[in-house]
Amino acid sequence: MKSQPNLAKQYFNKVPRQWDSLYSHENFIKYAINKLLRKGLFNRYRLTFEHCGNLAGACVLDIGCGTGRYSIECAKRGAGKVVGIDFAPFMIEFCRNIAQQMDVAEKCEFICDNFVTHKFDGHFDVVLALGLFDYIKDPEPVFEKIAQLKPCKFIASFPGYTPIWSLQRKIRYEWIKKCPIYYYTQEQLERFYRNASFSRFELLKGKRGFFGVADAT
Repeated sequence: MKSQPNLAKQYFNKVPRQWDSLYSHENFIKYAINKLLRKGLFNRYRLTFEHCGNLAGACVLDIGCGTGRYSIECAKRGAGKVVGIDFAPFMIEFCRNIAQQMDVAEKCEFICDNFVTHKFDGHFDVVLALGLFDYIKDPEPVFEKIAQLKPCKFIASFPGYTPIWSLQRKIRYEWIKKCPIYYYTQEQLERFYRNASFSRFELLKGKRGFFGVADAT
């Protein structure tokens, strides 16, 4: 039997183009449809860059970068260096190609590895973890590793359990695509932040989850 992280990796290796279409501006019709039907996803995108603030010259780490759309947007907004890390090789290959197309490849580095065990050089001003914790069975080591990096800002999203939406995701992801999904309560998240020594954090409650902003400096 395959482990749950390997099942998630197997799934994400299959879907880079499909996943990227959720964010891509290049196909106007698909983008307009996704913006209409997936308001939560676009609200998360908006909140992320509102809370990032001025990225001029910043060093950004994007954990679980997927197809690199957040990483690339950070580079386009003036970040000096962006590092994206993901465990799915085909996602990383896709990131590199898109960064080249968007003329930001010189600012972006994409790494295929496990975030928790990877050794990073230097300091990160901003750490992003958007859509990452949906697929993390044990989030505490991730929180601890992020705290060790001491970013000025740590911005993350977390899915919360709602009966209808969660059942739909269970059928679509766990039953059909064999990709495990995890959910969090506010109490759990507050404990994760505190256990990782984040003294200052804020959790914004949405319809289907939470948006967290913290710092570890």
